[in-house]
Amino acid sequence: MPPRVRAAVLLAMGRPTEEIGPEIGVSGRTVRRWRARPEFRSDVQRVRLRLLDGAVSALAGGGVR
Repeated sequence: MPPRVRAAVLLAMGRPTEEIGPEIGVSGRTVRRWRARPEFRSDVQRVRLRLLDGAVSALAGGGVR
């Protein structure tokens, strides 16, 4: 998975920016620059919605107890 995609997923999951850079092999500054871009913020929002949809589906289907 490309670093930008991994960063979007980790941000959507609530991980702090300063932890993401070293984990994915880029600088924290790079992650902050990505966060400033509207298209990247849209990517993060899409991932958040997918995570939320998955959680709601799991709850509705009795998958989480």
